[in-house]
Amino acid sequence: MVLEERYQLDAPATHFAPAERATPEALRLEAEACLGHPVARFLVQALDGLVLILDSHRQVLATNDRVLEVVDPEDGTPLGRRPGELFGCVHAPEGPGGCGTSQACAHCGAVLAILEAQHKGTPVRSECLLTLRRGDHHESAEFEIVASPLAVGPHRFIAVILHDLSATKRRDALERLFHHDVANLMQGIRGWADLLASGASSSRDIAQKLAHLTDLLDRELKSHRAMAQAERDELKPRLRALLPLEILVDVGDLLSRHALARNREVEILPAPEEVIYTDPELLSRVVLNMAVNAVEASFTGETITLSAQLEGPDITFRVHNPGTIPEDIRSRIFQRSFSTKASVGRGLGTYAMKLFGETVLRGKVGFDTGPEGTTFWIRIAR
Repeated sequence: MVLEERYQLDAPATHFAPAERATPEALRLEAEACLGHPVARFLVQALDGLVLILDSHRQVLATNDRVLEVVDPEDGTPLGRRPGELFGCVHAPEGPGGCGTSQACAHCGAVLAILEAQHKGTPVRSECLLTLRRGDHHESAEFEIVASPLAVGPHRFIAVILHDLSATKRRDALERLFHHDVANLMQGIRGWADLLASGASSSRDIAQKLAHLTDLLDRELKSHRAMAQAERDELKPRLRALLPLEILVDVGDLLSRHALARNREVEILPAPEEVIYTDPELLSRVVLNMAVNAVEASFTGETITLSAQLEGPDITFRVHNPGTIPEDIRSRIFQRSFSTKASVGRGLGTYAMKLFGETVLRGKVGFDTGPEGTTFWIRIAR
């Protein structure tokens, strides 16, 4: 049975896992029992990775020093907090009972592993993708998690060991995406070059196709380089004055070259004729990723709409398509390693929207979805 189904609860105080918490006195007694047990002490002191000992309510009783190095010391003691609250998961405050109780928690690998270990009474190994709040921006993190039952006298605890896979996952994802995109473009260049060599078509037409593919290849190389720089916080925006319509036209032109877009209508709505100051290349990448996402989520004959609208001191660029994002993936749409696509090399488009749009351009990226369709948007200062 799928874990999401096994633990779906109807209690009004939670959208997923139980919300009940231990009293401060019960926590104190359990923490003393935990730290007084030789096995628990060994787990906390000797194991590599981030180690947490949780009570039956998924509240922290003890951690190793590695945990204390990565959490915000201003948030206070870890005692009594749940893992998502401790590490700064963006969804922890959304639930009525904190970590584990929001709708997004039904798809969290960490919560599912802990609940499964409690249910089975055996160790559970899994992976979890988290979106963590870091000051005024969000950060993606990927962990391998092992949740193991731990009996200490009459107490039933859960030992949780987390290994940070973020660097490996990030490198692998970027490499897969790079090879996927570049291989596709190189295949096109090779095909037109072979046609040119055969003399079967006009050399002028082929030269234009080759120039077009070479331009796309150059943009892809710059895009992957920029993503790597942005993740290292080394990418700085290059601001210049431009009209919003320039962004929409550039994205519309690039989108028209996308294979799936040939069977979709792309509509560019009138844009404000007011100068804005931004990095046109980065902003175009964000809006293009939104547009490609819209194309891939739509059907033949449907219309993708690009628009821009002034909103006080800001300007918002929007990309709309008629489809609706399913409820079970909405909370994960911007996570770095999450993808609804099975093909290799995919899954970074929505993550790149956030990375460039918020981390570099200092804007706000989001989406709205419902019966009227789905709209991805970026709001930036003008």
